[in-house]
Amino acid sequence: MANFNTKRPMEEDSSDSSEEEEEENDSQDEEMGEDEQLGENDREIQVDFVGQSPIAEDFHGIKSLMHQLFLKAHINLSGLTELIIQQNYIGSILQQCVDNDEPDSDDEGNSLDEVFGITSVINLTHHKDVECIKEVKKYLLEKTQKKLSGLFDDPSNQIGLLFNERFINIPPQVSVPLLENLCKEIDEAKKSGKPFDFTHFILISKLHESTRKDPESRKKKVKGGATILWVNAEEEPISEMGEILGEYSVRSESDAAVSGTWDEDDEQFDPKRRIVLITAKQLPEVLIKIKEFLE
Repeated sequence: MANFNTKRPMEEDSSDSSEEEEEENDSQDEEMGEDEQLGENDREIQVDFVGQSPIAEDFHGIKSLMHQLFLKAHINLSGLTELIIQQNYIGSILQQCVDNDEPDSDDEGNSLDEVFGITSVINLTHHKDVECIKEVKKYLLEKTQKKLSGLFDDPSNQIGLLFNERFINIPPQVSVPLLENLCKEIDEAKKSGKPFDFTHFILISKLHESTRKDPESRKKKVKGGATILWVNAEEEPISEMGEILGEYSVRSESDAAVSGTWDEDDEQFDPKRRIVLITAKQLPEVLIKIKEFLE
């Protein structure tokens, strides 16, 4: 599996030891002001990530990411996680890069083994008799008011459920190599006769929608003056290209696992899920749109 890195800028001390004492104090005052403005949880750090094939040791990390997507839905997340790991030739988990030059540390090792994201797909048609997939399909039918019934009932369809989950605040640019790699692996699996010759893909996107009209909002404006904050920004162009089959609030299910720390006014944002359908033929164009969107 191809490795890749994505970096975020690290806050640096701009003071110079050769500067005069007065200038140095001014610089420190500016930094203190910036720290106060950003807050402890808003400082940017540099992190290198690498995509890896999922293995058994990643079970709990992947299951946690499944939970932040489905929350309190009646779905066997352990079974879903096991399916993802069993087909480890498809999809990637996101982990922190290991620097071989740094001394080993037990604490560091635990951090480096942590699963920060998962990008994968499960064939809902092929696994239709698996109990957790039955639960997923029932969930999707309920949330789309049975709009997916015809798609599921047609035996000629091969429907994939896309997983594009990661920790909040990891930059959306990391999704590009993960999704590109997933597409390559799907093509390779099809050539070898594995059940990944999809006709359609379903994506469950996480978003927060404002419950008030605010013309000065920095979030993306939509019809009616409402505003939307996407948890994974790259899913916005997917939603625009695909067919929206359902959207529902998950406020009562406690969305704290994905929403992060909010300001006082953010109580007015309603956590939601949006179910989007795209065709397999659209996938290459979707990747192009994502790249353009993130430039």
